[in-house]
Amino acid sequence: MMEMYSPYRTSSNTSNTYREHLKKEGQERKRNILHLILKYLLDNNLHSVAEILQNETQAGLYYQVCDNIDLDIVLQEYQSYYYTKFQKNPKILKKLAENEQTPIKKDNKRPITREKAQSVKPEKKEEKKEDPFQFEIITLSKDQSFSEIESKPLCDFENYSSEWREMAEQIIKQIIPKTLGITFKDCISLDETFETLKEAIVYPLNYPQLFEKACTWKGILLYGPPGTGKTLLAKALACEAPSTFINVTSSAFISKWRGESEKMVKVLFDVAKFYSPATIFIDEIDALASTSRDSNHEASRRFKSELLTQIDGIMKSEEVFVLATTNTPWAIDNALLRRFEKRILVPLPGENARGRIFQYYFQKNGHDFKNDDLAEFVRSTENFSGSDIRTVCKEVEMSLVREKLEQIKLGKADKRKSGPRQAKTGDVINALKKIKPCIAKGDYQKYIEWGAKYGAT
Repeated sequence: MMEMYSPYRTSSNTSNTYREHLKKEGQERKRNILHLILKYLLDNNLHSVAEILQNETQAGLYYQVCDNIDLDIVLQEYQSYYYTKFQKNPKILKKLAENEQTPIKKDNKRPITREKAQSVKPEKKEEKKEDPFQFEIITLSKDQSFSEIESKPLCDFENYSSEWREMAEQIIKQIIPKTLGITFKDCISLDETFETLKEAIVYPLNYPQLFEKACTWKGILLYGPPGTGKTLLAKALACEAPSTFINVTSSAFISKWRGESEKMVKVLFDVAKFYSPATIFIDEIDALASTSRDSNHEASRRFKSELLTQIDGIMKSEEVFVLATTNTPWAIDNALLRRFEKRILVPLPGENARGRIFQYYFQKNGHDFKNDDLAEFVRSTENFSGSDIRTVCKEVEMSLVREKLEQIKLGKADKRKSGPRQAKTGDVINALKKIKPCIAKGDYQKYIEWGAKYGAT
């Protein structure tokens, strides 16, 4: 009977040995699959295809399938298992549309015959004996920032159950690449907030000797009105922090099956620990653990209990950090609030910050305004969030485009010669008349009062 291993890592040496064992198991499994396919082809007199497979993979040269197993038996067992679990037959194939049908490219290599294949001898290496099965899973991604993930492929999870691996695949798809092009410099007027994020994630990884005795923050909650830059901070952190960034939403935990949501939470933290150092980002966490009556359902209680248990189970050596955001902090369960050691208000930008945001977006689009003009814009944008100001700047750009399109339609301008003109102060004032802030002054005061009572800055 195969020895079972715990999914938790006790030490670095044990972890490395465990991963090597899982990788070896994955290679053996892939080799078994190829030999099962080869046997099926030969049993059904598909010798030419079998020769091509043997030529490409050298399957059948060193091993052969045992008498009590074949591909048909494996498929029948899977169909029986699937029907027992889900009360329906599995869907194995789907029909492709005409535009999706792509012919298989033929290789010019001539297939070797069975007799010739048997005469091929493996190369002898004095230093190290290699397994003749050399296939590796290759991630077809243009993003080079996934090199750390590729060094720990999903085949390392193959000792777990198929259900666990399916959930792990869903989580790995939520890993954010470091090519978004967003930095902390783009988070205007949020210096204090991202400095706290650096204390929790960036500094402990860059200066571990300074944090040997200090306990870093394991959970930070960013709250505030919509559009103040909470998600922008998270994106900047994903690009700049030397850690794996996993972005999960409430939809990732929704399942019609009893107990699946709790399992998904556990798999999420298992994957984060495997790819540590890692940051788990949960946007709009109030949708997962609120104090409303709907959350008192048994399934919601079980889910919250598992989430709290997993956050509490994060050890210092595991280098896993939880970052969450919310627009309604007063709706979050108090037990979950306690798990976030830092609860930071992401405020509306002040006068100086609003001027910098206007300048940032206008210079980005090639426009230049005098300080007096920017001061007038600032006075007209009280209670505007950073997102609201960006919307104003986009409206200015669109008004210039509309003007140019009208000139082209009337034959007053050539569409191939010039673009929109430079923006003027009047264009911005007209845009401000159309765009209103998303939050009133009285509503913003509610965030300040909640922070004074429950905040932890």
